[in-house]
Amino acid sequence: MSDTPNLSLPYLAAGQAQKHVTLNESLRRLDAIVQLSVLDRSLGTPPATPPEGARYLIPSGAGDAWAGHSNEIAAFQDGGWLFYAARPGWCVYVQDESLLIAWSGTGWNAVQASINPAPLVGVNTGADTTNRLAVKSDAVLLSHDDVTPGSGDVRIAINKALSAKTASLLFQTGYSGRAEIGTTGDDRLRFKVSADGANWIEALCVDGVAGAIGLGTSAPEGPLHILRTTQNPIHERIDNSAGSPAFLSRKARGTPGAKAAVIAGDAIQSFSGFGHDGQAYALCSNLRWVVEGTVSAGKVPTRIEFWTAAVDGYAERIRISSAGNLGIGVGEPTTRLHVGGPVRFGSYTVAGLPSASTHGAGATVYVSDAAGGAVLAFSDGIDWRRVTDRSVVN
Repeated sequence: MSDTPNLSLPYLAAGQAQKHVTLNESLRRLDAIVQLSVLDRSLGTPPATPPEGARYLIPSGAGDAWAGHSNEIAAFQDGGWLFYAARPGWCVYVQDESLLIAWSGTGWNAVQASINPAPLVGVNTGADTTNRLAVKSDAVLLSHDDVTPGSGDVRIAINKALSAKTASLLFQTGYSGRAEIGTTGDDRLRFKVSADGANWIEALCVDGVAGAIGLGTSAPEGPLHILRTTQNPIHERIDNSAGSPAFLSRKARGTPGAKAAVIAGDAIQSFSGFGHDGQAYALCSNLRWVVEGTVSAGKVPTRIEFWTAAVDGYAERIRISSAGNLGIGVGEPTTRLHVGGPVRFGSYTVAGLPSASTHGAGATVYVSDAAGGAVLAFSDGIDWRRVTDRSVVN
């Protein structure tokens, strides 16, 4: 064997004459390829006046003196170009790119050191022992894996040690907290906001057991629990239109994908009030919209019911039928006003009677000191007249 197996350095032969020539050739090769660093790897032709010892990585398709030497190292030594073919694993530092590359046997590839695991990782900024991963960027992209390929899913996991700890996303302005979403202090999902980074308001809480949502409370007692500690309205509308704040509820039978018409007796909407009796919450009142009659296209006849709890029990007290009849103490009002019990009119003296014209024809009052005794009186649009004989009350 006349050359070394890796760098092809010529051996000195026993009894060889001119030994210095062979030795100098080996030194020349070592000088060219040990601690290998090239000035450039993109020049298509040799530079006109390269400095002695300058090295370049020849790209594909190079011309002039470099023609036919693609991917080889060109070293300007002793006033001429010498070429060295890399072997797999040779590393070259490209000075103008500040990049370390390696020859794979077919191409030059960037050397990527593994960062798994790495104690600190900083992207465009420095990481520290508190923020072991730090990134400064206008945007950060997390996408599903379409290289390996992956499943098409993408998920971020934020794990905490104990329920009492915090796992959250914190949004800051000038490194001062303004909003936080996560499980802070327990396993409920919380949405918190702050105006100064010091005082926080919990706007929404979702219970992890039943999925109940609390607005203004961290202990929701129903699917939706709204707790107001001031007199502020829950829904306020401020604009220049005639519209008003609205609460909308919708009901259908069937399934979400195949809705069916409601039927008589279905409650479309209901508001219930509960009061605590010292031991538990008890139902106090209820306002309900109930389908009444046959449903057809564009028509859902509906009545309104008012229920209250009293000493005599919980019962419906007032009903407005789909026909517009008002019943008080009756279940099926058959006239515009149907009262299931005594009716009491407002009581006035003759001197204190209101204007008959203002109240309009048909208004009825009780007059306590009319001539001849107390009477019921009605307005004919001008005067108050006795119900008994239609004479003017005096």
